[in-house]
Amino acid sequence: MQPDAAEGADAASTETIKSAIPELGGVRHRTAQQRVAETLRHAILGGVLEPGTPLILSELSERLGVSRTPIREAMRELAAEDLVDFDSYRSAVVHTPTLEEAREIYELRLALDPIAVRKAIVRITAGELHQAEAIHEKMLKTSDSGDWVELNREFHRILLDGSRSPRLTRIIGSLRNSAALQVATSLKAESSQIGHANQDHAQIIAAFRDRDADRAVDLTERHLRTTLDIIERFEAGRPGGSPP
Repeated sequence: MQPDAAEGADAASTETIKSAIPELGGVRHRTAQQRVAETLRHAILGGVLEPGTPLILSELSERLGVSRTPIREAMRELAAEDLVDFDSYRSAVVHTPTLEEAREIYELRLALDPIAVRKAIVRITAGELHQAEAIHEKMLKTSDSGDWVELNREFHRILLDGSRSPRLTRIIGSLRNSAALQVATSLKAESSQIGHANQDHAQIIAAFRDRDADRAVDLTERHLRTTLDIIERFEAGRPGGSPP
């Protein structure tokens, strides 16, 4: 990139960051990484920081009121969640999701989530189901897409962690993190998806309450396929997009 172009990109990124990221004020160092990660994650999943947006350390440090060290640590955390990418110069940008990766993520989830559901349906506790219901209630009330995507991830985590299968839930958890931007894309493509997904969640909880494994699996598979279908239609409709 030519120097003038780089300076222009940096200036554009600065304005984006200033408008998107709230000031955190005097964050204590021991909590700074967590607070920075939460702030950036919410901005990315809510579509405020769009895919491809450069994340410049100096601007983030000034805006968030913390040193560069916790910002670097937060970016590494977000990179592990497939929300941030580093180029060959170690510069950070918001990850740009692709249809190819969406298909891979959901192919794997369609294979693994049903296994976890069948295990969880007989092992999950009443307390965990209550937690899932409480999150579902929050999802019904929020109008913030970033909040909804994060709550969605937590909702599914609680249900599938009930499988008591550490390796399985660790693998699915990684896939769920990678799917977060894909879920955000589906909401951007079809805003009605939130309402439909909330209905799916209510039915999934009911199936868990009834210990009905077959119904819970069917609902989970339909839920996952719906998100992938929306992403495929969205990508097909973009200029140069891939057909479904």
